[in-house]
Amino acid sequence: MEQVIYWIGGSACAGKSIIARQYAKKRGFDLYSCDEYLDRHLRSISASNQPAMHKVSRMTYNEAFYIRSVQEQLKEYIEFFKEDFTFVLRDLEERSHQSIIVEGNQLLPSLVAPCLNSRHKAIWLIPTEPFQRHHYRKREWIQEILDCTDDPVVAFDKWMTRDAGFAAFVEHEALELNLDVLKIDGSKNLQQTYNEVEEFFNQNEH
Repeated sequence: MEQVIYWIGGSACAGKSIIARQYAKKRGFDLYSCDEYLDRHLRSISASNQPAMHKVSRMTYNEAFYIRSVQEQLKEYIEFFKEDFTFVLRDLEERSHQSIIVEGNQLLPSLVAPCLNSRHKAIWLIPTEPFQRHHYRKREWIQEILDCTDDPVVAFDKWMTRDAGFAAFVEHEALELNLDVLKIDGSKNLQQTYNEVEEFFNQNEH
């Protein structure tokens, strides 16, 4: 029987993890959150085969978020996810007997598109920059990272500008491939967003 996979991609703070967890629980699907497997993937990389993952994983927070330009950060961020997606696919192949919902920033539209037999099995949640900045500030661990940089204010601004650039990149890729995007701007609560995602996925059954 063909493996059933649903995909939720996008940028940070859009609610991907919570929505995927809720959908998996309701449907009895296995949940694969890309970031939960990242440490394991990083133990298998090499400088020659995964140069972006190798480089970024060895940076200090100051190097990652303060010293480099936003353009450098964004380029390596995208390359990092492209390299990690290969590991994600290997993990999913090991679960070929399970129905799975996958969520994470690694799910770039151009990478997911070849895996789809229906566009209603993948959606990208794209937060607006003000929404993303507001909700990133609420994350408990972020200040600890910023305090390791020479200028936490500048580092945070670069980080958020990079993520806004990433969100724009993902949205552009999805629309170019005729794939679906849901903008997240705070006008709907998380349950309403979940309902929209569920309704979108349910179109596979009609």
